[in-house]
Amino acid sequence: MEQIPATAAPDQSKPRFGPFLHAYRWLQARRHAAEEGSAFAFGVRLLITVALSAAAIGITAYVLLERNLAHRQISSYAAVQVSDAKAFESVAASANSRADAISNVDRLLDSIAHRPGAREAILLDSRRVIRASSDDALVGKTDPLNRQIVAALEHGTSFAGHEQDPSQDSRNFEFVVPVTLPGGRYAYEMTYGHGTYDTQRNEVRTILALIALIALGGGGGIFYLVGGRRLMRDHRTVLRRATRDGLTDLPNQRAFHDDFPGAVASAARYEDAFAMALLDVDAFKRVNDRHGHPHGDAILKRVANVLRDARPGDRPYRVGGDEFALLLAHTDAEGAGILGQRLSHNLADAGIEVSIGVSALRPGQQADTLRAEADAALYEAKRQGGGCVASFDDIRDRVFVTTSAKMEAVRRLIEEGRLTTVFQPIWSFDAETLLGVEALSRPDPSYGLSGPAEAFDIAEQIGRVHQLDVLCVKNALEAAPELEPGVLLFINLSPLTLDLDAEADAWLAPAVERVGLRPEDVVVEVTERFGGRTASVVKRLTRLREQGFKIAVDDVGTGNSGLEILRNVEAEFVKLDRTIVATAATEPGARAVLMAMATFARQTGAFVIAEGIEDEDTLAFLHRINERDPSSTAIIQGGQGFGLGRPSRELSPESPAMLHDSHNQRRLPVMDTRQTPLA
Repeated sequence: MEQIPATAAPDQSKPRFGPFLHAYRWLQARRHAAEEGSAFAFGVRLLITVALSAAAIGITAYVLLERNLAHRQISSYAAVQVSDAKAFESVAASANSRADAISNVDRLLDSIAHRPGAREAILLDSRRVIRASSDDALVGKTDPLNRQIVAALEHGTSFAGHEQDPSQDSRNFEFVVPVTLPGGRYAYEMTYGHGTYDTQRNEVRTILALIALIALGGGGGIFYLVGGRRLMRDHRTVLRRATRDGLTDLPNQRAFHDDFPGAVASAARYEDAFAMALLDVDAFKRVNDRHGHPHGDAILKRVANVLRDARPGDRPYRVGGDEFALLLAHTDAEGAGILGQRLSHNLADAGIEVSIGVSALRPGQQADTLRAEADAALYEAKRQGGGCVASFDDIRDRVFVTTSAKMEAVRRLIEEGRLTTVFQPIWSFDAETLLGVEALSRPDPSYGLSGPAEAFDIAEQIGRVHQLDVLCVKNALEAAPELEPGVLLFINLSPLTLDLDAEADAWLAPAVERVGLRPEDVVVEVTERFGGRTASVVKRLTRLREQGFKIAVDDVGTGNSGLEILRNVEAEFVKLDRTIVATAATEPGARAVLMAMATFARQTGAFVIAEGIEDEDTLAFLHRINERDPSSTAIIQGGQGFGLGRPSRELSPESPAMLHDSHNQRRLPVMDTRQTPLA
């Protein structure tokens, strides 16, 4: 039996793996504590809410009571002052003279001054001269300008409220009442201190505080017993259900999105191995349709049970209908692959076939990238027929992983337009002349994209490939070097763009004319490697030919629609894929494909161009193909590749030395053959 590394699948029966068991129990305890802590926090928040509500009610009640108390205090004092004024008028009326009247009022003021809280009592005549006072020292003095006293003397207006004199304590109470005595109208002013009022207000505060404490303690206890206890219990249940899958009782997608970034960040911080596995039940929809949903639910429960028993410390989640995720702590890529195989066998023993994709964390990698890699590996397992395990390390060189950061980079690329365009020469073999140049767009390195292929793959996924195509074409037209007459400019258009443009207004011809070119000077390349609607693409290419553009079918020999395009469009150029050209000299299968596609293209009248010519051996092989039947026209008439000229913004009008030397070598045997009979 295959031995499984400790980092992949430790045996629970051996005591040396006790720390992992403790870690698992600690993790479960933390999770349970988190749920309890959340419920406790909810209870605390609930208590604080009740307390704040009670405090708000108490403060409002206090403010209202304080205002009412002040109003009642002032009203009570004012009523007493009005009574005093009537008493002054009554005493003055029974006096024999004006002096006796003032004397009688003065005696009353002395008695009034002894009332609780009284500070000052004075009587002023029409000139604001104090004629009587509880303080004899004030008699005969003139009171400073006081609007309330002036109003009482001139208009007979009373005043009741807080002290208005800025030199006095504004918390005191002041009362001014007009009094009619022999000799005219007088003003009676009475001042009370705020001590009595403060005492009453403090008593009210104390009472309110006691009521609030009683209400908070008693009311809170009653609320907890009547409904709060059940509310907190329901809250705990809701919290649990919000992060648990109702069918399998595994953490759900919400819990996965909460836990996954933290787990990746923790592993990166401590430089710990970490991996994840994604599982998908094979043919689950067919099982549901054939046997019913209860049977499908039973399968999902069995999958959950197997995942729970995988290893202590691993965290399983149900993240979709029949999709599960497993976070593998302390596990590298090799261990993840071995664990995936074990899970696949265990699930197969339970009668369930699943596809599993695994990926391991690399330094500097983000969580969403790790998830995307595991998704790509899962897709590869599905593509292989299911029931197997695929590791992203095995397909890393064949797939592009799309992350949110790269999607955003492509969006910014389209909006900002920061890309460069280089041009690669295409040569005619026989004439050794420059046939044309192909425009190749390169995104700015700051976007973090590996190249144009990745940019277009991502643009297709986010629905922006048409915009990216238009950007690249317009940039290529503006950056194109000045070409000699007869030299063509090759530009690439995505089949998806052509599909979308099938019913749209033409945009390419106006863009070409704006830079001083004619449609006859431009060749539109379309790859045969696509799965779009061929009819729409052919329709668009036909319209482009009607406008004067020439058509080239690119990457011929690798796709499934090149023959149909060649048959319906009558392209002027056919470009054989670089992989076919590079391997045709050594692989019979590739050579057969190259000969078949090149021969078919020549029968349609197309000019055949071989791509990927990197060295003299490849070029010599292509020449040998053309020389097999000297009486017929060469089936491969042109070529491009690093050996014939690298992409650059500056182009040399002279043919490359490799092409020139090869052409001379081909001519020598031909000349000898023709001279022999003449000899």
